[in-house]
Amino acid sequence: MINDFVGKLIADKYRIESLIRESDSGDIYSGRHDISGNLLTLRILPQAFAVDVRWAKRFLDQARSASALHQENILNLTDFGTDSKGIVYAVYEPVSGTTLKSLLANGSAFDQIRAISIAKQVAAAAVAAHAKRAVHGTITPDNIFVEGDPGEEVAKVLGFGSDNLSVPRDADPRYLAPEQMTSFPVADERSDVYSLGVILYEMLADELPFDGRTVSEVLADQDSEPPPPMSAFRQDLHPQIEPIILSAVTRDAENRYQHMSDFAEDLERVAGELGTKPVAAASGNNLWQTAFIVLAGIVLLGSALIYFTLGKKTDPTIALVGDANSMPVQPINPATGIQEETLAKMIGDSDASLMDNANGAIPPGTLPGGDGYNPWANGGMAPAGAPPLGSAPPIGAPPMTYTQPGGQVVTIDPNSPSQFMPNEGGIILVPIPANNEPADKPETTPKAPVGNTAQPVAQPTPKQMATPLPKPEKPAAQPKAKAGDKKPAAAAVKPNE
Repeated sequence: MINDFVGKLIADKYRIESLIRESDSGDIYSGRHDISGNLLTLRILPQAFAVDVRWAKRFLDQARSASALHQENILNLTDFGTDSKGIVYAVYEPVSGTTLKSLLANGSAFDQIRAISIAKQVAAAAVAAHAKRAVHGTITPDNIFVEGDPGEEVAKVLGFGSDNLSVPRDADPRYLAPEQMTSFPVADERSDVYSLGVILYEMLADELPFDGRTVSEVLADQDSEPPPPMSAFRQDLHPQIEPIILSAVTRDAENRYQHMSDFAEDLERVAGELGTKPVAAASGNNLWQTAFIVLAGIVLLGSALIYFTLGKKTDPTIALVGDANSMPVQPINPATGIQEETLAKMIGDSDASLMDNANGAIPPGTLPGGDGYNPWANGGMAPAGAPPLGSAPPIGAPPMTYTQPGGQVVTIDPNSPSQFMPNEGGIILVPIPANNEPADKPETTPKAPVGNTAQPVAQPTPKQMATPLPKPEKPAAQPKAKAGDKKPAAAAVKPNE
């Protein structure tokens, strides 16, 4: 079925000449433009997958992403689509057809300068693709085309822009990152770093760091132990190559290079050192040169510390100079000792009173307050807050009794005439001021007298004085007086002379 495309015309303008490699994700052919005759590379989705709309869409989406990438180490895409016969295709720039996989099949390890040169170019292609959020996900020697003579080789990478959430069925698990071999695979920049680290390891050691035929075998190798050291295969490598590779093929993605640009920078640095001098001589000279620089730095640092410590030190007792015009802190008022003496007495008195109260030694005739004040002693009304008369006194206090005040006492007999009124008969005439208020004004109810406040006596008007008093109404029945009670006589008051 594959060879059926050889010699056929695709999209009425691209003629297929030979097969380069086959893959479920797309068979690679070499061909040329049928009108212009220019060489080109075609990638065609197998017919078994082209009939599935999902596979066709995935193929065209990857081609669309790759068409936006332009870099010298990326196999640039020029055209893609589906022709009238339902063939899904993509057209790339021409390549010779030599892949890195075919070069590794010779069974000999690469020179470290050649291996680092190819790895640098693949890293540069990945950096350009990652800048536009295009991830490869399946960087393998099959997807790297190499052209030119050794030392001047140019690498071209095919396959950028693939779906980072899926892995092709025919993907080689030995080049996949651990996170791509789970039930939910995912690929990012660090996944491409891992794949390139495995390829660099293979180019230098002629073996894979984790060799297994299935996904489970590769995962078991990754979990069991780290890859064999590079020193087990060769001794002529730059001392920094192995740490760089181990940092790229670490199982945990967080411990790898987080960006392909960091990986490419370290490769560039090692390539620059390898291009100037032999590794053995460089490492030996660098060792002694580094030791000398470190020793010189220590000497200079020690000298500086000694200079600044001994030559520039300051004595705080000498540096701090007192002010000759300064005065000690003075109190606001001169000290007399009165406050201290008063405070001492207060403390002594309070302590003694507390001790006496605690022992129950309260002087007789005094209240717990210590001032001896008895609110009932003067016979008057006790102030607010005083205990009621007859209540139990506080412990240690005298009983609260009523003491009658001293002085002359006058007793008024209610059945006898008043001691303060003369016993004379007559009528009391009291002048009353005229009433100028309107007659129809309702008469207000007078307020009840408060306490013993004396009320003014209404004075009669002149008219009332000339008119005899009306006969009083018969008073209401009064209770009968007891035997022996005398009716008080009416008292008359003489006017003041």
